[in-house]
Amino acid sequence: MAKKAAWLLMIAGALILGYNAFHWWNEISIAVVDPKLAMSISDDWNETAKAPALPQGKKDDSAQVANGVKVGELVIPKMGAILPIVQGTDDESLKKGVGLYEGYGTVNPGETGHVVLSGHRDTVFRGLGDLKAGDKLYIRYNGNIFTYQFRKHWITHADDRTVIVPIPRPVLTLTTCYPFDYIGDAPDRYIIRAELIEIKPDKANPSSA
Repeated sequence: MAKKAAWLLMIAGALILGYNAFHWWNEISIAVVDPKLAMSISDDWNETAKAPALPQGKKDDSAQVANGVKVGELVIPKMGAILPIVQGTDDESLKKGVGLYEGYGTVNPGETGHVVLSGHRDTVFRGLGDLKAGDKLYIRYNGNIFTYQFRKHWITHADDRTVIVPIPRPVLTLTTCYPFDYIGDAPDRYIIRAELIEIKPDKANPSSA
């Protein structure tokens, strides 16, 4: 009887492991890892000298979309990554890409204020900890390319409510769980803050979505 129970437990464990592995693979395959394509977004993507921040972005009057719908792309040449940006940061949305945060004074790319993107550390944001101050991040959104430059990073507790707040200038915040190699629900958050330094038309991809 004990042997049969042990076999059942082993089979159940294998099924759970397989199920989780299947969903992890589906989520990680969302990211396009193509360094050449990612680097093609700008001739000066590797220029890390501090660039002046823009005083404001232009108003975005695009209509509200449902959670989980792709609204743009986050391109990180340093990681060779092209990541889909989806509306919302609920669990189902984050399975589809990097989530665009809504509420608490946050805004969409193109509006003056605080843009917040969140993603899982073991899928879309794998390698995020390798970025350094000066690295550039690009958002394709609503027919434009918004260039942000990494200014600083810090680690804070998962319950810290001072991260997602209104900011009266165009900045981008990336958030993900930390430590990166933690098993289970990580207790902290890894935060990257970047400033908007350029806006230009996305001639290669006018729809940006």
